Amino acid sequence: MKDVIRKLYGLFDKREKRKLGFILVMMLFAAFFEVLGIGLIVPFISVATKPNLIQDNSVLSYLYETLQFTSTTAFLICSVVLLLAVFVIKNVYILWYQHRQYKVILDQQVKLSQSLFRTYLTKPYVFHLQRNTAVLLRNINVEVPKVFQGVILSALQLIAEIVVMICIFSLLLAIEPIATLIVSGLMAACVALFFALFNKKIGNRGREQQNINREMIKWTNQGLGASKEVKVSGKEHFFVEAYRKHSVRNANNTRYMKVLDHVPRLYIETLLVTLVLVMLLVIMLQKTGVEGMMSTMALFSLAAFRLMPSINRIVGLVTTIKYNIPAFSVVYEDLSVVSGRASRRRGSGRQMSAPPSSYRVEPLKRSIELSNVSFRYPEQAEVALSDISLSIPAGKSAAIIGESGSGKSTLVDIMLGLLEPEQGRVIVDGVSLNYRMDEWRSQIGYIPQFIYLTDDTIRANVAFGVAENDIDDAKVWHCLEQAQLKSYVASLPDALETEVGERGVRLSGGQRQRIGIARALYHNPSVLFMDEATSALDNETEQEVMNAVEALKGDKTIIIIAHRLSTIAGCDIVYVMNKGKLVDVQIKSGKAEEQPRPLAVAGSPS
Repeated sequence: MKDVIRKLYGLFDKREKRKLGFILVMMLFAAFFEVLGIGLIVPFISVATKPNLIQDNSVLSYLYETLQFTSTTAFLICSVVLLLAVFVIKNVYILWYQHRQYKVILDQQVKLSQSLFRTYLTKPYVFHLQRNTAVLLRNINVEVPKVFQGVILSALQLIAEIVVMICIFSLLLAIEPIATLIVSGLMAACVALFFALFNKKIGNRGREQQNINREMIKWTNQGLGASKEVKVSGKEHFFVEAYRKHSVRNANNTRYMKVLDHVPRLYIETLLVTLVLVMLLVIMLQKTGVEGMMSTMALFSLAAFRLMPSINRIVGLVTTIKYNIPAFSVVYEDLSVVSGRASRRRGSGRQMSAPPSSYRVEPLKRSIELSNVSFRYPEQAEVALSDISLSIPAGKSAAIIGESGSGKSTLVDIMLGLLEPEQGRVIVDGVSLNYRMDEWRSQIGYIPQFIYLTDDTIRANVAFGVAENDIDDAKVWHCLEQAQLKSYVASLPDALETEVGERGVRLSGGQRQRIGIARALYHNPSVLFMDEATSALDNETEQEVMNAVEALKGDKTIIIIAHRLSTIAGCDIVYVMNKGKLVDVQIKSGKAEEQPRPLAVAGSPS
């Protein structure tokens, strides 16, 4: 538990830790107001039942004379007003304190969920190949709120309730020590019995709920994401049934926890009523006077009235924390341990020392070269690429072809900087790619086989990832013209503001691919990658898309991954791959060689 508290505290930066300290100080003042409100009840009832106490008590007598009261009635009225004022001030202060507490915790929740999202987005490509998207979605949108609202906020509320309880019990102990000790002992034993019965079950339910949330997100993602295939194949029932099974488990789990939420209230209510009656019996056996017994019983009744929801909340908060602790383990793992591993994994994109500034990667001027590159995916026995060496001159178009599984997409992922070679290097204009990864990526455009279009306008989809106010419409139109889509978009009633629908469902396949080309050109890259970008298109549409690409030759270096010969007809160089090896090179001039000569790169940094 100490380790968990240390890790939770570590989620806050120095500034946020100061705010937490301020919250704890505010908590002590809130406890003081709670005790003050209850403590004033005893003297008020004593004076109300025995007015001559005003003269007998030195403090009350001094107040009576100093404030020049003319009668005990006036003094009592003033006491009532004062008591009400204390309760009003107490409640207003507690409301303000709660507001500050929620603000600090929920602001930090926003920061952590943003940090976790950023962590996932900046993870190496290999990380995303190994993790299910449903798990990542669950962690960001479900587990992080559980950590802050179910663990940290609950822990602060738990501390506040315990402080109030200790203060109230201290007051009761000073007035009726024997009865208070008896009641405290019985209450502690009963609460311990409750946790002994339910503690382990609560933790197990929390871990089970994580799996349920993951499966529910996974099946909804798969069913809705492949809605066309689901409808055509008539598999609606399969996906609905798979979702239903986990939804039923979720309902059962939720029902168990909701019922358990009510158990403490009923349990504590019965317990406190029993204990108040026990206290009454103890006080009566002590033969306390009627006036003293009335004020004492009023105090204990008010204390019980205040303690009942406190003890109920304490039990409920401990249950909530126990239930949500598994969420903290998952979030902490992904923020800390996985981040640490990333720098040691293959394909991690680890930070490198920068070479001299003269090696800066600028728009491609000479060539892209791979020197003896080999790669194996984690936990895979076979190598995906074996000793690949090739060179692509600037301004030329090169094709990488081969059967499915030949390694061509893996090769391009390495050239894109998504994967790091196990052996060998990628060299751009004589500079090792590891040294200038960010600059290199700013110079490349990527067109995948399946273009991801957001449910937004054509304008936003072309300028993908650019804030709306920063989009350059002239540049968008220019890119659409280069992609041979300008006339079509201009003919639409809303032009650039036309909504494309989710995943671009309102556009044809060719139009989606050409928007993908326009998107890849928006940042004016010097190198354009096409990863089987036309394989899903018919011959006529493919030719239209390739015509748009052909017009870019000379201005851009174009690298095309394909398995159809028609796609690469205009390429200057063709590299043929088979089972992770480069088996043939075909140059447009007609020269061919079975194996490329090893590349010797002079002047590249080691």
